Amino acid sequence: MPWRSTLWRWLSGMLGLCMLSCTTYQPVTPSPLPQLGALEATARAHVVQARTTSVQTLAALLGVSYRIGPQQGTFDLIVNYAAPDRLRFTAVKDTVLSTQILFDLQFIGTTYRLYRYEDSGPQVAAGTVDDFVERYPNFRTFFLVGEAFFLPGIQYLGGLPHVNTAGTRLTTSLRSGARARWHSRADTLEITRGCITAQTLAGRLPLTLDYQDYRLVDSLYLPHRVVLSDPRLGFTALSLVKQVEVNVPLAPDAFASTP
Repeated sequence: MPWRSTLWRWLSGMLGLCMLSCTTYQPVTPSPLPQLGALEATARAHVVQARTTSVQTLAALLGVSYRIGPQQGTFDLIVNYAAPDRLRFTAVKDTVLSTQILFDLQFIGTTYRLYRYEDSGPQVAAGTVDDFVERYPNFRTFFLVGEAFFLPGIQYLGGLPHVNTAGTRLTTSLRSGARARWHSRADTLEITRGCITAQTLAGRLPLTLDYQDYRLVDSLYLPHRVVLSDPRLGFTALSLVKQVEVNVPLAPDAFASTP
């Protein structure tokens, strides 16, 4: 019916506006993180810092549903992370007879290696990250967000995050050079939204991360539902954590080259 089509377009538009907004988002559900009580800004910064620097390794399996322009789809995403500067995203899709690697993206220090499966066959590229954002726009969010994808509030350059007086907003710098503003709950410092800004050749690039469903993983609280949005690219991805382990030995081939 026509009214249903109109209603769906209106709801879709409102959802898009909510996801692209970088205003404070405070969920109404209780936070699973412990109450902090009255703490000064510096003490709050130490709390956030401990939540990210405590993670030395991470291995996770995510279920991802995405939309980029008119295209949409799903895949599983394998994440391997070793502090401070090794990160790997491997996207796989189950087919009738096998599991297909869609892409495999590694960042080690200031270098990258990207494997992509195209219609014409596998494509492999490697180099430094200096021009990665401009060269591979469809993969730029993985580089710009990096560890913040699963460690909200991370400060890569050392030092403490900057915290406002109320303790609800923090500012950090990411390994990619992007600037991150974090919105958190005042009672627990549960980070609910990240607003990432990167400076590119085409100008300022805004990204948005929404974090939900925090769960306790080896004494650490990690979000198990993350929505990532790149409005300039028309890209939105919902990631649900299926499995995650922290501070355990990674597989020997965690950062091996893809054939």
